[in-house]
Amino acid sequence: MVDKENDALWGFFVEKLKAFVIDELELCVISDRHVSIANGLARYYPFAHYGVCMRHLGENLLINHHCFYSLYLYYHAAKAYMLEEFNDYFNALKERFSSAVAFLEHGVVFEKWSRAHFPGNRFNVMTSNITESLNSMLRDEREYPVVAIFNSIEHRFREISRKRYKEVDNSKTTFIPVDEMILREKITEDDKLYVYNIIGSTDEFTVLGYDYSTKVNLSRWLCSCRKYDLVKLPCAHAMAALCLKHGDEYGTSIYNYSSQINSKKSYLLAYLEPICAAPLKSGWSVAQEYLEMQVLPPDFDPKFERRKGLAADQRRMDRELQWMARFL
Repeated sequence: MVDKENDALWGFFVEKLKAFVIDELELCVISDRHVSIANGLARYYPFAHYGVCMRHLGENLLINHHCFYSLYLYYHAAKAYMLEEFNDYFNALKERFSSAVAFLEHGVVFEKWSRAHFPGNRFNVMTSNITESLNSMLRDEREYPVVAIFNSIEHRFREISRKRYKEVDNSKTTFIPVDEMILREKITEDDKLYVYNIIGSTDEFTVLGYDYSTKVNLSRWLCSCRKYDLVKLPCAHAMAALCLKHGDEYGTSIYNYSSQINSKKSYLLAYLEPICAAPLKSGWSVAQEYLEMQVLPPDFDPKFERRKGLAADQRRMDRELQWMARFL
């Protein structure tokens, strides 16, 4: 539908996105390092935080800096919650690949790819893999006529939304099942911890939370491990502190110390609005200036055309004919 990705294209997309997603400090956008995406976000989303996809950046390091056997150090540094942990992995990488380290520190900057340095809240999202998953899911549809592409996308998302809504609505949990599983795992982990009130241990973690009896620290949960801060679900240290505070029955209190964005109610509200199919062409309302516009294919030099390109065109036409045959 477009000839290339540039500032005009991404600027148009991001500008239209503002009609659905407001600009705020709590917003976080993760993408690859395409400069036009960054330019569009800087122009239309000045308050939002922009992060780089960990996977795309890792592939860049692999190709341009050839640090195959040490790439795991980069991934550990990127996913580290605490600065101390980040420094340990990053310094180990520095000893092996100084060029890669200079690129990460000055070319990309820590704030774009490191969870420990990121100024916003990435939750547990370190990659843009959801986009790659959609590309894979819609691989065949990409060769359809444009109208069929949108209709197919609408159908896929409508079915996914219906299925997920039903699964969560039928569950007997307070939070969505995946978060319930995380909470139960943390309860198991906290059995290995010893909680005490003596300050000075190098292995000590400090936990702060919202006390519903005194209304203190409203909407803020903190742990010096930083997992509680970013994931918004009690970490193992917070679980141990809750056990000390509430006793053996603390399992019922963990929901009061977790973000309600993970609740079953919030999830069902997110999937409540139906995804409607595009109206028939006869019902479209299009401005006259667009109706009179003539859209031509991009210019190209025939001498640069490759045989495999012609073969790909033929395969695409065959798929379009097969698709059309379904409705004949």
